[in-house]
Amino acid sequence: MSLGHYDNDDDDNYYLSNFNEEDGAVRNGNNGTGVSRLNSTRNRNRNRNSLLSNHSNGNGRMNSFRLPARNNSLIRPERRRSHNSKENNPNYHSLQKKLQLQSHNRNNYIEINNDIPVYTNTDPANNRFSITSNIYEMDELNIQNDGHAIDDDDLNNTVDDDNYNNTRNRNSVRNFDDKSENTKNDYIQFHDQEVDDDFDTILNGNDDTDALLNKETYTFKRKKNFSLWELYYTVLTFWAPAPLLALFGLKSLDRQTAWRDKIALISIIFYLAAIIGFIIYGCSKTICKTQALRFKNDEVSLNYLIINGKAYNLERSSHPGVAGIDAGTNVLYPPINAGGMDATFLFQNVNGNCHNLITALDNSTIPTDDDGNMAWYFPCKLRNPDGSTQVNFTESEYYSGWACHTSETARESFYELDSTADIYFTWDDIRNSTRNLVVYNGHVLDLDLINWFDRDQLEYPVLFDDLKNWNLQGYDLSVLLTTSHEKKIGRCLTEIIKVGEIDSKTIGCIASDIILYLSLIFILSVVIFKFIVACYFRWFIAKTQGAFETDNRTMDEHTNQIEDWSENIYSQGPVKSVATTMRSRSKSISDQLNKNNKKTFFYSDDGSQDIENNYGEFNDNDPIKYGSINGMVTMSTQQLSLGDVDEEIIELQSATFCNSKKNQLSQFKYRNKKESLSTQSLLLSETTMSPAPGIKNNVSNVDTLDPSNIHPDIVQQPPIDFMPYNFPFIHAICFVTCYSEGEDSIRTTLDSIATTDYPNSHKLIMVVCDGLIKGSGNDVSTPDITLGMMKDFVVEPKNVEAHSYVAVAAGKKRHNMAKVYAGFYNYDDDTVPIEKQQQVPMITIVKCGTPEEQVSAKPGNRGKRDSQIILMSFLQKITFDERMSQLEYQILSNIWQITGLMASFYECVLMVDADTKVFPDSLTHMVAELVRDPNISGLCGETKIANKSDTWITAIQVFEYFISHHLSKAFESVFGSVTCLPGCFSIYRIKSPKGHDGYWVPILANPDIVERYSDNVTDTLHKKNLLLLGEDRYLSSLMLGTFPKKKQIFVRKAACKTVVPDTFKVLLSQRRRWINSTIHNLFELVLIKDLCGVFCFSMQFVIGMELIGTLVLPLALASTLYVIFYAIASQTAPIVTLVLLAIILGLPGVLVVLTATKAIYLMWMLIYLFALPVWTFVLPIYAFWKFDDFSWGETRTISGGEGAEEADEGQFDSSNIKMRTWREFERSEKRERGEL
Repeated sequence: MSLGHYDNDDDDNYYLSNFNEEDGAVRNGNNGTGVSRLNSTRNRNRNRNSLLSNHSNGNGRMNSFRLPARNNSLIRPERRRSHNSKENNPNYHSLQKKLQLQSHNRNNYIEINNDIPVYTNTDPANNRFSITSNIYEMDELNIQNDGHAIDDDDLNNTVDDDNYNNTRNRNSVRNFDDKSENTKNDYIQFHDQEVDDDFDTILNGNDDTDALLNKETYTFKRKKNFSLWELYYTVLTFWAPAPLLALFGLKSLDRQTAWRDKIALISIIFYLAAIIGFIIYGCSKTICKTQALRFKNDEVSLNYLIINGKAYNLERSSHPGVAGIDAGTNVLYPPINAGGMDATFLFQNVNGNCHNLITALDNSTIPTDDDGNMAWYFPCKLRNPDGSTQVNFTESEYYSGWACHTSETARESFYELDSTADIYFTWDDIRNSTRNLVVYNGHVLDLDLINWFDRDQLEYPVLFDDLKNWNLQGYDLSVLLTTSHEKKIGRCLTEIIKVGEIDSKTIGCIASDIILYLSLIFILSVVIFKFIVACYFRWFIAKTQGAFETDNRTMDEHTNQIEDWSENIYSQGPVKSVATTMRSRSKSISDQLNKNNKKTFFYSDDGSQDIENNYGEFNDNDPIKYGSINGMVTMSTQQLSLGDVDEEIIELQSATFCNSKKNQLSQFKYRNKKESLSTQSLLLSETTMSPAPGIKNNVSNVDTLDPSNIHPDIVQQPPIDFMPYNFPFIHAICFVTCYSEGEDSIRTTLDSIATTDYPNSHKLIMVVCDGLIKGSGNDVSTPDITLGMMKDFVVEPKNVEAHSYVAVAAGKKRHNMAKVYAGFYNYDDDTVPIEKQQQVPMITIVKCGTPEEQVSAKPGNRGKRDSQIILMSFLQKITFDERMSQLEYQILSNIWQITGLMASFYECVLMVDADTKVFPDSLTHMVAELVRDPNISGLCGETKIANKSDTWITAIQVFEYFISHHLSKAFESVFGSVTCLPGCFSIYRIKSPKGHDGYWVPILANPDIVERYSDNVTDTLHKKNLLLLGEDRYLSSLMLGTFPKKKQIFVRKAACKTVVPDTFKVLLSQRRRWINSTIHNLFELVLIKDLCGVFCFSMQFVIGMELIGTLVLPLALASTLYVIFYAIASQTAPIVTLVLLAIILGLPGVLVVLTATKAIYLMWMLIYLFALPVWTFVLPIYAFWKFDDFSWGETRTISGGEGAEEADEGQFDSSNIKMRTWREFERSEKRERGEL
């Protein structure tokens, strides 16, 4: 096994550390897995601190070990339970005792050392020992004892609760087998320390060995900490005790806890809505008090009288009888005609701040007392409010000071009047006026009124005249009058010549405006920025994606073609015709070929020529160098390198394989080196999953399954450097999950996958039927429908046996059984013409359940996530060469038989729902992105609606789907952080190449991903919403969280179509699940700190905004309606808010114009806008109230209804589940057949 040489002085080395794209990778080696065999069986490997590197001596033997300096462990620190020492590692004693019991020779068992493994009675060069693995994996070793190998089947390889749970959860092993109504606490299996003590006793020679070996696992109840959240929802719902909830149907503790969680979450939503509502509406009213009514200086009506810059409404007043005025006279009207006039000189403010500043002369006729208090300063005259009244010192005909209201009675009556409004001037009024107006402390002063002083009667400061004559019109005297004396003069002038106030705002109102405009700028910035980025994606990025770059015109033509194709779910896309040799063969043709001893396409003597004729021309400018083609690395390119190929060795290996098949196949003849890289050098014998043919190899073990089991009709692989789309192909698994779908839905999906223009040599259809379910309206069960679409079975369906595996469930349901059927896809000639039918390998996994549950309503059903985990767990165990269940071995074996490839050769998984149809070139475009950019961990295409016009329910969803892809996903894709890869049409990378040196980073097969995604402990409302409702979105979140530096993108060229809910009941159920899962997944994502960007300019911040926006959607509708009605009813329309609303609602229309190719989307947008109350109020409110509902509701129905829900009680019986490596399973099968 070659792991390469580590040089710590090279900054470009690839260190095997945490399974992370930045510092973790797995080396490609010759072990049948396509990666360096880590032997990381997780229930046994607690530590991998030792990493050994070997050096080949040219004969395949290791001549030395050395420990490279490495700081990190392959297992994340929080998952590492002990250090690599024999005293602390829980598996140490177990290994020692097992080897001792097998060999019966205590001198021959392996000693554990911190640094270097020691082999006993064995030549290290002949042992399969993974130098990246932990020494504790004894069942991966072929230990020679007394001339024969230890029989691995004699070891206890059945999975037990502890072992398997350590695989699922390394920190703690939780057992939920016993969940009574009254006891819902978590149980944790904990026996490592006790096992250590027990085996210490055994090794020390105690007589109680048998009793200790048979000792059962101990369990104890874990003490549950009372968290702050639990305290909060307990206090919040104190008014609803358990008996009361039980009366309303919430009888179990789990449901009651979920209900309390729901109430607490709803309260949080109310808090957020209250805070945002206060910021929008309450903040301005709180800090900016409502100002008094104000009149502009030139807009005062005749119903008012102006006094000292204030307007008084005297429309209903009457003046008492005095000289010259009859009793009951209204001064606003004739004969006085004071309406709209300035009566400040009739009610002069004297003897205040002007005391001792303005004094009477000795000969003054103005009444003055001994303290110098004067009766008036100015003539008691009415003036025009515009300052046009000329100075007039003529005295009244009645008496001096007439109309100055100097009597105490008159003054009291004046003081009792309340002003109606303030008179205000704008700065423009002050600057452009013909009057000499200035401002002092916000008050407007008319300096021309100083001319009304009668200099023959009184004396005033010289500064009065200076200010009047200095041409200060339009200035603010507040900065000029600074001394105490000058300030007193300013106050004096304010009392006697004030004509109004300057148009200004208080500090609170200014702060309120700042908040309003900053919010406006911030929201508009985000909205407009997303819009601009989405347009940039459409016009500059989308056309460069996929298999080939196109111009915008070609891109529009392709989009229109997809639009036309998406009008009907059953319409066929532009499927290409297939050459005769590549078509799906009937059984009779296959039998005839075998009978006549003719070669199938896979075994054709001149296969490379056939490939050229059917696929296209080779590219002579793209040689395979350093394990890559033009910098693009695949599993295939790393297996072969043109520069290192020895043509004679290739022919010898091919001839050797032909002899091993014991048939009449002739030896393969290669015309040149390019042809030597065809199927034979890739698939056959030891060259499969090995270094390039001709490269000397330091491991001689066989790392493939038995070649004699390969199906005769498998599809031949093209040469490695065959690139009709200018990128090397990678092998893809097309994964389809079924539940209760009918024949039309499944046929539509499988037809579309099988007829994609991606080579059938590089795609495998894998269908998982989630239980023996018969959908509503179906005549037969979904598994029977699926099996009817297969032919040329490896094993006849009636002979296929069910195999056990550990399901994602609780209690006894953790044990499930499934059957694996392998063959080729069987087309329906009515849906796909014969000339377009490809020969595509297909595997169907039917979860049939244990014998005990066959009488239940849904035997074998464990959910979609369990179906995905079957594949993901299988890929992980293949990638790391771990022990696997019987079901997983059957999957591996069947893949080998119908493809001739080990499963580890597959690099990506296309996940498609069973009611989705894929556009023919979509898979090619999606795979091309993965090949060209190894930093992409997953991507999705666009989902089109096929039943747009069926009902108004489908019509309102069209634009919602459009905007979610072309605005949201397009924006996120530019930054490589698409937060939701829809489960109906997405592709994930299984492992990613790390450079050109043979290192691979596990992605979908990463233990962190598989472990967290397979979590069966759903003891909180948050986890239930993540794992039970939004598993597809949760998988996307896990990928982003585990690999934040990798990309998840949207590929516009790839498209699929599906049928959306056409009734409101089904839509309500679907969106309830989607909204609730979105909230909880966004909460997970907002905690990821490593997403691109910083602070407000980061994806983390954008995700946080989306989370808050989702929670307060009902408030958005309420705010919109309030603004609209307020603008209609109020005299002062909220212009800023209306502009913001118009931009938010209008930009999607602009996006349609700029990105959509059909104007009909404008109509769909209008329909969507009319349905905004449904999207922003009805659906969110319903979803929030259903926070504690974890069912799928009306989305999927089965014949006979849902059936009774079975409790997850009972003991998990793992005795029938065997966990072995695939080599052990194969040896066991050979022994059963008598071949060993």
